[in-house]
Amino acid sequence: MRVWDIHPGYLSRQSLLGQHAEIHALLSIIEGDKKGYAQHPETLRWKNQLNCLKYKHDLSVLEMKLRNFNHSSPCAACSDHDVDRTMDYVDTPVDQINILRQKYRNKKQAGRIPLPNNAYELWAHHKYSVMARGYNHYKMIQDYLSLKERHPLEESGCLIRQIMEIMEKPVTVPALGSVIEHLWGYFKREASEAEKAVYINRKPEDFGLLVRFIYNLSQKYDCTYLLQSTIFADFTDQS
Repeated sequence: MRVWDIHPGYLSRQSLLGQHAEIHALLSIIEGDKKGYAQHPETLRWKNQLNCLKYKHDLSVLEMKLRNFNHSSPCAACSDHDVDRTMDYVDTPVDQINILRQKYRNKKQAGRIPLPNNAYELWAHHKYSVMARGYNHYKMIQDYLSLKERHPLEESGCLIRQIMEIMEKPVTVPALGSVIEHLWGYFKREASEAEKAVYINRKPEDFGLLVRFIYNLSQKYDCTYLLQSTIFADFTDQS
């Protein structure tokens, strides 16, 4: 029984579907006050963090939908972004990445996003999601990394946790608008006239549809850098 703390985009198909099932099992144990697995480390660390666990469920579902997996088992809604990550990790995020790396190497599996080898790669995957929570968060981490000549993953535990905490903050509309402009910049020259018209004629409230639109462009124009971003799962719901 395990719920991974890293973004579900890093999980293989098997791990992602397994995590979704594990979250439902944990919710059933905790909310139903069941004795089976009640003392399991994963159960204990989520026992007083149900909002956070439900947030993990919702994020896993968004990643599932992005990969066109079916989902028909919603859980009760959590309070909006009422997430307080104060529990201990069973394994640190760095250890989790290395555990998955070994597991996937042996089983020849991979997630939508490749497991990062250093802090710069992890930041590249998360930076647009962080920017959508506020440019100040983005600038803080960007400035920190610019001062480092090297930043191996094993020395990046604090940075990873900081990114994860920012990811749990609410998105702001002005910040998400700026992110969409950044993402559109990858395609504004090669996009067709019809695609340009979609972007130009967008409505202010169409942010979610625009993120999905840009994801489709990333697939069409084979923009690997963007396809490996967490932002598409964070803000794209196909239901």
